[in-house]
Amino acid sequence: MKKINILDYLYPPRCPVCDKPVLQKESHDGFCATCLGKLPIIRGKRCCKCGRALSDLEKEYCSDCLKYGLAHIYDKGLALCTYDDALRDMIYRLKYGNRSEYANALGKLLADSFATALKRAGAEGVVAVPLHEKRIRKRGYNQAELLAKSFCMHSGIPFYKHYVERVKDTKPLKSMSRPERQNNLKKAFKIGKNDVKLKVSIVIDDIYTTGSTIDALAEVLKEAGVHKVYFLTVAIGDD
Repeated sequence: MKKINILDYLYPPRCPVCDKPVLQKESHDGFCATCLGKLPIIRGKRCCKCGRALSDLEKEYCSDCLKYGLAHIYDKGLALCTYDDALRDMIYRLKYGNRSEYANALGKLLADSFATALKRAGAEGVVAVPLHEKRIRKRGYNQAELLAKSFCMHSGIPFYKHYVERVKDTKPLKSMSRPERQNNLKKAFKIGKNDVKLKVSIVIDDIYTTGSTIDALAEVLKEAGVHKVYFLTVAIGDD
């Protein structure tokens, strides 16, 4: 029987899918019982590079990675869900709607789904895609960092908050082409001051679009001596 937390009644967290308050005794790891099954979780064959669901099961790579895969700096990625209308609304609320509590449920789901595989791959530590301090002041939190903290709490893989820092306040990437994104992200990140030297790292973000942000981070990490850079994300586009 689940313990009753008085704060759960006063300030109940909201289900990431429907955004309705969900009491702990009714919760399925932070989701409504019916909503967890509505997530477009990728269960079939995945692209061997970026992890998106493959539309052609005869292939090993998605169409995007067949075109750009060799240019990617990261080594491999894993994504939880295919990006659809429900995911778009969920990610928007997580980032801009002050629904930071979504990260607790989503981070646990990421850990349940991928922690074993990433440990087998030798993952030594997790870094979150950092936000510039101006964005954090405006938004109040970094959703990727919250996802990473929850993932690490449930997976046991260490989280390194200041391993990489964002030193350039880049323009929003949403409407940019791939070359524009890459140019916008030049010299956006740097290695922070730390005594840890990772060889295999995981980069966590909320959504993967073209991979430009992950590649920019992977380049900085590899220049600092990281041998393998994997990424983990909640949502990714379809093939």
